Amino acid sequence: MNRSSLCTLALFLGALPWAAQAQNISAQPVAPSPVAPPTAAVSAPQGAAAPEEPALAQPTGATAKFRILGYDVEGDNPIPVAESERIMAPFVSEQATLLTLQQATATFEAAMKERGYPLHRVALPPQDLGGRVKLVIVKFVIGKVTVEGNQQYSEANIRASVPELQSGAVPNFTKLSVQTAISNENPGKQMQVSLKESEEADKIDVKLLVKESRSWGLAAGLTNTGTEATGKDRYTLIGNHANLFGIDHQFSGAFTTSLERGKDVQQLGLNYRIPFYAYGGVLGLSYTESDVVGSFGTFHSTGAGRTAGLNYSYYAAPVGGWKSYWTVGLDQKTFAPTKINKIVLPGQVERVSKPLTVGYTAKVESDAMVWGFNVDMAFNTSQGDAGSLAAYQAEDPRVQKTRWKALRAGANLMSALSKGWLWSAKGQLQYSPTALISGEQFGIGGTTSVRGTDERPVSGDSGASFGVELTSPEWWEGVRTIGFFDTGWVHNRAEEVNPSKLRNDQLTSVGLGLRYVNGPYAVNLDWGVLVKGSSQPETAGSTVPRSGDQKIHWNLQARF
Repeated sequence: MNRSSLCTLALFLGALPWAAQAQNISAQPVAPSPVAPPTAAVSAPQGAAAPEEPALAQPTGATAKFRILGYDVEGDNPIPVAESERIMAPFVSEQATLLTLQQATATFEAAMKERGYPLHRVALPPQDLGGRVKLVIVKFVIGKVTVEGNQQYSEANIRASVPELQSGAVPNFTKLSVQTAISNENPGKQMQVSLKESEEADKIDVKLLVKESRSWGLAAGLTNTGTEATGKDRYTLIGNHANLFGIDHQFSGAFTTSLERGKDVQQLGLNYRIPFYAYGGVLGLSYTESDVVGSFGTFHSTGAGRTAGLNYSYYAAPVGGWKSYWTVGLDQKTFAPTKINKIVLPGQVERVSKPLTVGYTAKVESDAMVWGFNVDMAFNTSQGDAGSLAAYQAEDPRVQKTRWKALRAGANLMSALSKGWLWSAKGQLQYSPTALISGEQFGIGGTTSVRGTDERPVSGDSGASFGVELTSPEWWEGVRTIGFFDTGWVHNRAEEVNPSKLRNDQLTSVGLGLRYVNGPYAVNLDWGVLVKGSSQPETAGSTVPRSGDQKIHWNLQARF
């Protein structure tokens, strides 16, 4: 018998394997929000039978061999022709069998699923074998899309959050997972995508299940993160809205002052986020202006002055519990001249840095642990008089380059222990091969670094900090206690040029704390004692943290 006419196949590769093919989609919160978003997922369609193995027509002789010169893929193929040929190349053979064909179709379906198309299947129509094999792509499209659970957010808003889900179209599940992840960063809504078999042939229906919370919020906080010179207290008002104009634009703002010395302390922070669901990204704009150093709300100031920033984050498809995104951003930082009693010191001038930053952020969640990290690389691009070497050296003669670069990174982890105990760890680092102006240096000390000191009393061109915390179960309703260990180290270059900058310095503290939460109210108390103080020499008007120093940090918060 001639090999080219050895056998004729009649097979179609099964029904759509609903449950096996649906992909999970998870949400990734990035920015801090008053709502901790639950994990969202795309669940498999219900009521569909599992796929059956294709029944191949057996030719005379079950092990009969035939030639395959190549494959022609017809229909709605989501994979480019050249890539399709590469995928099928291993199954071109002079000694092919029916098993070869089964493996080829299974491999091509797996390739489509990997690229986000689990609703595409491969069919092998009846044909004479011995040359090129024809494959036909069979696709299943979206039928009805319904929304449930929404009250504050309109159906149009929910549908716009997942533009990949269009009736009559085939969704790319990779893009859908990204869109759902971005949508679920919104503190006012959480969404789950559920698929089920449609009553119409070759279609699936989609249900969008929504859980909502109030889209706007107000909060106030009072802390003692100030100093003797600027007032010990800091009073902060915070406002946010998660659905401006009904299209998920998010705004947050914070204003901080001192009740004791309001004229000396004013800090303003503004942040605006615009999601671009169809493109898998989020545009961010920010502005801060501050008279002092310190964190306020979700904003942070490393020196008196103002900062304007623009960034764009591109999200990768979640993989299991791994959620991540890439960010590119440009900041314009203007640092005010050093003043005493609002009078500029002789020789001090305004300094500007304009870092272009490229970074990667990831968060990983499991049943018993949540951890994450970020890695950023910053390159200064500033120009003009305020960005000149003369302006930089007016602050610190160690600086020899204006086009500085710095590697910055951070990591955090929280894990459950037995009987309600928790432990957590966090760390940050910075490395710069050159000397930096103070606003770009790595600082240690304070509530977010080494407790037991004022905010950022020690800084250096490079540095690292690490803290570990043990949290008790609730002793009474809403009441927990903690124990902590904090440490930080900094390194300066060319310290011989500026004796006030030590080559190496370190702070280490231990302490206890109290956490109380009752509805919209929260109280944090931390008592830290320095077991390793700074080695900096005392200078007029300075307060250098020494071994044995201690401080109680308190923070009162209320949400409205």
